[in-house]
Amino acid sequence: MNYDEFVNYVREGMEDVLGDDCIVSTHKVLKNNDIELEALTVINKESNVSPTIYLNSYYEEYKKGTDKGQIIKEIYELYNEHSLKINFNVDIFKDYNKISKRIVYKLINTKTNEKLLSDIPSFEYLDLSIVFYCLLDDEFLGSATALIHNIHMEMWEIDKAELLEVAKANTPELLPYELKNMNDVIREMLISDLQQTIYEKDDRYDMNCNMPEPDIVADGLLKDISSAGNDIAMYVLTNKQKTNGAICMLYDKVLDNFANELDKDLFILPSSVHEIIIVPATDDIDRKELDNMVKDVNKKELDAIDVLSDHVYYYSRERREVCL
Repeated sequence: MNYDEFVNYVREGMEDVLGDDCIVSTHKVLKNNDIELEALTVINKESNVSPTIYLNSYYEEYKKGTDKGQIIKEIYELYNEHSLKINFNVDIFKDYNKISKRIVYKLINTKTNEKLLSDIPSFEYLDLSIVFYCLLDDEFLGSATALIHNIHMEMWEIDKAELLEVAKANTPELLPYELKNMNDVIREMLISDLQQTIYEKDDRYDMNCNMPEPDIVADGLLKDISSAGNDIAMYVLTNKQKTNGAICMLYDKVLDNFANELDKDLFILPSSVHEIIIVPATDDIDRKELDNMVKDVNKKELDAIDVLSDHVYYYSRERREVCL
């Protein structure tokens, strides 16, 4: 099946499984960097909202040989897992006085989001754009979000300036920043991976044997990495949710205080829309090399939907601002 045939097959398959009490539909959703994803939603009598299930990755599974019946089963199980838990009051979104306390902002790339930016309120920031979304935290939904479109501003009868004002106040409060040394971040990831490996294979181990603790193994690996000669100091700036955390570089005095603490200007590497990497500016660091590093990671390692920018930025203590 080609892509369109696959989407129709999945929609019809879910209709057969769910029966007449549900309305199954598919539509395209425009995401970051103007990437369109195929979304499947189900409307039923038990809930006023539906989980969104993106089908693109399932089509890739199908092309690799996964049985199409198995894919329907996976999608149904995913829907069934989440659908009965969702009972969010969507009317809250219509009341600006209630939703205004949940409005936050994030950064996206201006050039690669021309289509998306034509339909949403935004402010230019260097070669990036500040855009707005709502945090719809719920006991079962978790940290669900909803991008704010021009039609929402019309419904709320507000302008962009008010959006910016409330988001600037809300975002640091609702999504506080987290600034860590890269080695600490790597250590946390290593420990987590080692703990998961032990958990998955604990039936194969005698847990009374003298296995080294994950933190000891992680420290040993970091020592090996350090001895390899990578002496560039790096720091990761994001929010505690680690989602859309690149905006933290706009938080009041965060970069200024950190630059003064280090007594250096800062290179800012846009690792993704979710975080930035800060490198203290010294004479032995070549900005072009950092640019090439960012481009290489974006091309080879990062999902296209998470790319923020292909070049580094510079924080000047003298000017107290981020520059291109």
